[in-house]
Amino acid sequence: MKIAVIIAAASSLAIAPLASALVDSPKPSRSITTTEPSRFVLDSTAARLPKLPTKACKDDDSNSVNCYWDAAKRGNGKGHSYYVTAKGQVVYLNPKLNNEAARTKFARAKKAAGWDYWGEVGGHRLCWAKVGDTSYIQCFDGFRETS
Repeated sequence: MKIAVIIAAASSLAIAPLASALVDSPKPSRSITTTEPSRFVLDSTAARLPKLPTKACKDDDSNSVNCYWDAAKRGNGKGHSYYVTAKGQVVYLNPKLNNEAARTKFARAKKAAGWDYWGEVGGHRLCWAKVGDTSYIQCFDGFRETS
């Protein structure tokens, strides 16, 4: 009987401060919404995710849309994987290659230098070429080739 009283007294001493702390704690700044009974999503992350393509691009030199390119399994195996949206926008899986300002700067510099836009080369998109006795190919993702 004495042990039960001691345990009850000890637990009330430990729980009382916790209960008062919960009552005095600030309310969360973000609300939680439920989309399904077992799913919780913060309102700040409830934006729609893009629908990813499920079919592979026909080949590396096509202007395919709504497809993906798995560089590890196709081409020379050394390129960068990406997907192409239904609107034709290329989205690389490496986020560093998705900088639109850097892409535009790269394209303007190549155009100003007199290079020709070649599109896709060996699984690399956004490629430019300088054709002459020695030809050069440079792509936005860093791929370079000389022939």
